[in-house]
Amino acid sequence: MYVTIGIHHPKPGMEQALLETMEKFGDAQRGHRGLITVFAWKDDKTGALIGTALWDTKEDYEAARPDMNKALEGVDFEPLDFSVEAYRGSPVVWT
Repeated sequence: MYVTIGIHHPKPGMEQALLETMEKFGDAQRGHRGLITVFAWKDDKTGALIGTALWDTKEDYEAARPDMNKALEGVDFEPLDFSVEAYRGSPVVWT
């Protein structure tokens, strides 16, 4: 399994616009081989918007990446987001 996580910190009044951008990014992943699930959620405490995708393999993710990049063409995150953190990797501990 390969996991990708993007943590966004929306600027005041920009949450909906940022969610729409995240939805476009998620839609670009759908239909690609190896995608298990993709979703966005909001942290109760901080209000951060967190995009999460689970893939069968890193190779499946990398094959889909050009479509994800295309979905973000022309998007300016500066007015939407204070900061974004991106994490990618495979699980190392299972419970």
